[in-house]
Amino acid sequence: MDQTANEIAAANEQPALPKRRSKPAPDPEKAAHLIRRLNDLLSATDYFGRHAALTPDEKIAKLFLASAEDKAKSDFNCTASDEVRRQVPVLFQAIAGVIEENCGLMIQSSAEINVEGFGRGLLYSGRVILVMKSLRAGFPFPFTSLDKTVAYGVACIEEGLAFLDKYKELTAVHGLLSLEG
Repeated sequence: MDQTANEIAAANEQPALPKRRSKPAPDPEKAAHLIRRLNDLLSATDYFGRHAALTPDEKIAKLFLASAEDKAKSDFNCTASDEVRRQVPVLFQAIAGVIEENCGLMIQSSAEINVEGFGRGLLYSGRVILVMKSLRAGFPFPFTSLDKTVAYGVACIEEGLAFLDKYKELTAVHGLLSLEG
């Protein structure tokens, strides 16, 4: 009977959860450029210099990152608050600025998110779309930590630069504006 009890106990045990793959750390140089660019954009909207004495990380935490309450609210009913709706275009502008610094081309950003949490972020140069991110139920926004913000931003930067590098031959002769279609 002990053997049967042991077999039942073994069958009821929870299997070990699979280990999550750890993501590689973002490139520190690109991360520093992104933080600097994001800080510059936030400083540009601080008209009276109220937050000028803050360090870049503190300024980003105070003016850009969402609170835990805002994240919980967004997770609960999938609506995007005004703070989150302001966060999306600023991040994509900062990403576009870093890509500009790295490639020397003019990069435009177009990003928006509606009240229901759906939207799109685009980074493009001429007719070439470098990065296109769909935002469903606000995901991955709102960002509540600088590390996650930087990881997402650097991933977008690397994606855009890889796309530019991949299509460099097509755009070398006539430039980015000449691609058909």
